[in-house]
Amino acid sequence: MVLGAINHVALTVSNLDKSLKFYQPILTFLGYKNTENYPGVAIWESETTGSAVNLWEAKPELVSYAHKLYAPGLHHLAFNADSPAQIDRFYQLLLQIDAKILNPPAEYDYAPGYYAVFFTDPDGLKLELAHVPGLKVE
Repeated sequence: MVLGAINHVALTVSNLDKSLKFYQPILTFLGYKNTENYPGVAIWESETTGSAVNLWEAKPELVSYAHKLYAPGLHHLAFNADSPAQIDRFYQLLLQIDAKILNPPAEYDYAPGYYAVFFTDPDGLKLELAHVPGLKVE
């Protein structure tokens, strides 16, 4: 284990079945495997990164509370890619599953060579796949 590395991210979704149809191909592409399921919870783990993405179905009385970008809370979740070509292939997957694309693959001036695609999940949570040359991840 690496001190400070992300262990897991738990996302609350309005409808677990609907969200699994969205997240399953995405998380599989990113190297995650669905390792456990409980009523209202699906856990996806990556042996490569040592991290997990947990999907939790919202409590019925809270389903109508929509995620608002720029409101307090999670702004977006970004995953690493090994290359711009990997992001381009991922973008084709996003198009196949009819994901809402916020910004198609392009270079962004966040860092030299930063290449990313931005999209949302069915509940409007902003997600990103990014390639950042020189990023040291061990």
